Amino acid sequence: MPVTFRPELEPLRPYVPPKSWRMAAEGTDDKNYAKLTSNELAFGPLPEALAALTEVLPRANRYPDSHVSRLRGVIADANSGAAPANILVGNGSSEVLMNLLQLLPGSGEIVFPWPSFSLYPMICAVLGMAARPVSLTDKNELDADALLSAVTGETRAMILCNPNNPSGTYLSLDQVRDLADRLPDEVLLILDEAYVEFVDDPSYENSHTVALERENVVVARTFSKAHGLAGLRVGYGIAGNRIADYAERVRFPVSVNLAAQVAATASMLARDKVKARAEFVIAERNRLQAAFAAASLEFIPSQGNFIMVRFRAGDFEAAGVLVREGEALGYPGWSRVTVGDLWENDRVIGALGAATKVVEKGA
Repeated sequence: MPVTFRPELEPLRPYVPPKSWRMAAEGTDDKNYAKLTSNELAFGPLPEALAALTEVLPRANRYPDSHVSRLRGVIADANSGAAPANILVGNGSSEVLMNLLQLLPGSGEIVFPWPSFSLYPMICAVLGMAARPVSLTDKNELDADALLSAVTGETRAMILCNPNNPSGTYLSLDQVRDLADRLPDEVLLILDEAYVEFVDDPSYENSHTVALERENVVVARTFSKAHGLAGLRVGYGIAGNRIADYAERVRFPVSVNLAAQVAATASMLARDKVKARAEFVIAERNRLQAAFAAASLEFIPSQGNFIMVRFRAGDFEAAGVLVREGEALGYPGWSRVTVGDLWENDRVIGALGAATKVVEKGA
């Protein structure tokens, strides 16, 4: 008689990453593709992060600070009103999300918009919770009223990817506050802000205060996007003391490795440079969207470092551009294009063919 596994895991399949991940890991790319599949930053870690890595690697035989004290401190300093006790850490923001949902009573429901980050239903299955996806509007926008209407007595949490991946749409800070105010106190609201640095709405600044003001709200963020540290896997959260305390109780000891700790700390201390890189991405995002509009292509105006456009991934690849296939994201016939550096974005525009009008850089 074979070992019996939990039946709710039967539909799960291992994550199949884009082939650009293998190319990056192996250093193989004979065709010099523009790799725009995974919403990564086109630039490497900041010089400050590289210097910190060089200094610490000779000590890789030693365990790092299990509490991640220095990184918690600089994150708190960068977010007004926060203290180190309000900071959650993890092996990427994915672990932060997992740890938060592990705090909740089992066998409940998790509400989230859909299409959104594919990890959400996977975590639900792993934890034995029911996924309750709520469709975006016909304009691919997040629907706060529909999300609230989906809440029942069995709802344990709501996850809001804001800006949403893959649509790039978002709720304003006022809308987020209103959603939090209308949500029952016993339901945890997780604001997944992986792309927050790319929001060009100045009123969205200091969105973390929503979590500090409420006992049932937490903000989750990552160093994988704007900080350019996707390969080191480090994320963080901001929440009230009670949530942060319990999240630390379930976190695996030493889940944030030594290299990740020092690189993320150095990058957070150089946040003016991170902001400048984000501003470059925003300008290039506008240039790409202008090119899509000039080519009469349907696209979703984005607040992330990516754009969903109705143009097939195979046509991009034929022009030397790897993008994420829309079929994998709930958008058949579309592609999710990560905003790259200048030459990568030029190649994207070139891939649009004769229908694309010339768009000047910075337009």
